[in-house]
Amino acid sequence: MKLGDVLRKEREKREVPAADVAEHLGVSEEEYAALEAGETPAETWGPRLAQIAIELETPTSRLLADSGRSADCEPGQAGRLIRHHRERRGKGAAEVAAALGIGEEDYRAIEAGESPIETWGPRLLAFAERIEQPVFNLFYPGGLPFQELEDYP
Repeated sequence: MKLGDVLRKEREKREVPAADVAEHLGVSEEEYAALEAGETPAETWGPRLAQIAIELETPTSRLLADSGRSADCEPGQAGRLIRHHRERRGKGAAEVAAALGIGEEDYRAIEAGESPIETWGPRLLAFAERIEQPVFNLFYPGGLPFQELEDYP
């Protein structure tokens, strides 16, 4: 299963038209269709954001904005917040990078606000707000990583 499948399923379950979600996210309907089709970097960066939240024991939304609301997300803010929560937990960048299975240089790009998390994190948070679900649930529907599921209710 792809993240896009989860988004489509959750949107349809709540009977929210795709055009409404696209407008809420501030993207074209074509861009939103690509998201649901699993053809965007969200497929990689959404789960990576969830892994960071687990590793830092911090709600996913609080890694994107202090308030946890998509309206308060700003470019580069996710990286700063991720670094803040890592330091608050007393973890080194190398330790977190290893837990994520990425190189330290790639992890440092995340903390520098130079990763696609800065784009896809706020969009996924806005989607979650639109369907009234915690953003983390998009990555772990039914409590399991979406990648391990063939389907869910």
